[in-house]
Amino acid sequence: MSTTPETSDNELESLSTPDISTIESTDIEDNEYEDQDLAHGTILLDSNYVFKVPDMSQTISQLPTPKESFRDYYETYSAKYIDFMTNNPTTNHTITHFKSLLENNGFTYLPDTKKIENLTPGFYFTSKDDQSLIAFVIGGKWEPSHGSCFIGSHCDALTVKLNPRGSLREKIDGYELLGVAPYSGSLNRLWLNRDLGLAGSVLVRDERTGKVSRKLINSSPDPIAFIPQLAPHFGISKDEYNPQTEMVPICGFSNDDEELIPTDEEKKSKFYGRHSLALLRYISQLSNTPLSQIIDFDLDLVDVQPSHRGGLNNEFIYSGCLDDRLCAFTSVYGLIEYSQRFYLNKDVESYDGLSGIYLANNEEIGSGTRTGAKGGFFIDILKSIVSDKVKFHTQEAVANLTTNTIFLSTDVTHALNPNFKDVYLDKNFPVPNTGPSIKFDSNGHVLSDSKGNEFLTRIIDELPGIKLQHFHIRNDSRSGGTIGPIMSDSKRGINGAKLIIDVGLPILSMHSIRSIAGYKDVGIGIRFFKQVLSKWQTTINAMEQ
Repeated sequence: MSTTPETSDNELESLSTPDISTIESTDIEDNEYEDQDLAHGTILLDSNYVFKVPDMSQTISQLPTPKESFRDYYETYSAKYIDFMTNNPTTNHTITHFKSLLENNGFTYLPDTKKIENLTPGFYFTSKDDQSLIAFVIGGKWEPSHGSCFIGSHCDALTVKLNPRGSLREKIDGYELLGVAPYSGSLNRLWLNRDLGLAGSVLVRDERTGKVSRKLINSSPDPIAFIPQLAPHFGISKDEYNPQTEMVPICGFSNDDEELIPTDEEKKSKFYGRHSLALLRYISQLSNTPLSQIIDFDLDLVDVQPSHRGGLNNEFIYSGCLDDRLCAFTSVYGLIEYSQRFYLNKDVESYDGLSGIYLANNEEIGSGTRTGAKGGFFIDILKSIVSDKVKFHTQEAVANLTTNTIFLSTDVTHALNPNFKDVYLDKNFPVPNTGPSIKFDSNGHVLSDSKGNEFLTRIIDELPGIKLQHFHIRNDSRSGGTIGPIMSDSKRGINGAKLIIDVGLPILSMHSIRSIAGYKDVGIGIRFFKQVLSKWQTTINAMEQ
């Protein structure tokens, strides 16, 4: 049973959120980044971050609390989310943003390549290759038998990749074409006629030391490519386009007398002949890096249309990549808000819990990568935490932890599309600006069950203005997948967890290049996740006493 002192509902809902409106530059122990050029949308990264915990004394009471004004709270967070989505178009951008955000709100970085040792009570986070992330609060009285509660989501989204092994396509009558590859269900009709920018990471080698670092680039607001549809005037009906031959982006045009002449340095690059010279020069300019120092890149074509509020009364957020950077964003901010209780009226030394978030990569392509949910990053971190706490019988201690762990698998779910209400199961669909939706599937594509439903019902009952919605697919429809079943795997998951619950925030037009969410759903998600992290122990104890 938990020995954590209880916090009243009013007390929790009145906690002020930190000032997270800006992300300051990260403090680095040495001066590795003195030459960092943040102009032109470039961020230089390194795998060996050493963060310093900032002074938190000025971060309290800067944002409105939910009790003070739900409307102001929702307005504030919807604006923050829109700004985040506009400026972080790729997975690397997303994780880098969250790392800086956590560091600037009192969380200490733990390198994933080093053993966790002598962990003191506090706030921590770790990341694998800036593509997945784990952050948590651990109390001074925590033991593996007390279990844990984690909120998991995925941080990747449908996109179109610059072909990593060569984007060069033969020119056609002056048109310069770009070789690309689909990521999951992209590169279909929905990607036609969109302004596509270039964003992602560039690996850079220091010519003096040989050290490899990463720079992030983003051409936004400038597009560099466009996939034109065939005009209907030609009388050819095109319901589907061949992704190899008919969905090739146009990225330039030049006459024969305008051909670029390569320099001797450019001819020496391993990329010469694999990518167009114009593209290589553009990447070099955008990253502010000589081509000779670029050793590789992982770049996406991204829709440069900014995220926006919309609707007659501004009820909605229109954006790309809502799946699933909506749940990722709200879980991170929910954790940060939750952590503030320990600055206000709680002592982390006396806290007996382990609570946090997990952002996994590559869910859209099956999670089977080293940074995906099947890669085992999450369970490895749990094992490392246990090994630091328990010196003997660690296997039994890990099993004790996992069997007492509650894991929320959070991913966006299908809001009711009013034009197709008949494809939804009656009374089993969510709507925007109302609350999270628990997902059910009798065939195990998602893992919510009756006990999980009761757990979330009790959590939601203490949140005024939020309703727990339900979603179940029709028998004649196909159910989508989440990381929930993956996290129950006995090899690299948390097999035998006390609860694994699939829940998410509703959106329209899932897997399109643009989607719609309710503007309140950002703040609703943050309040919900904060409440889960605050109340999981007392809630499950009350259910099992």
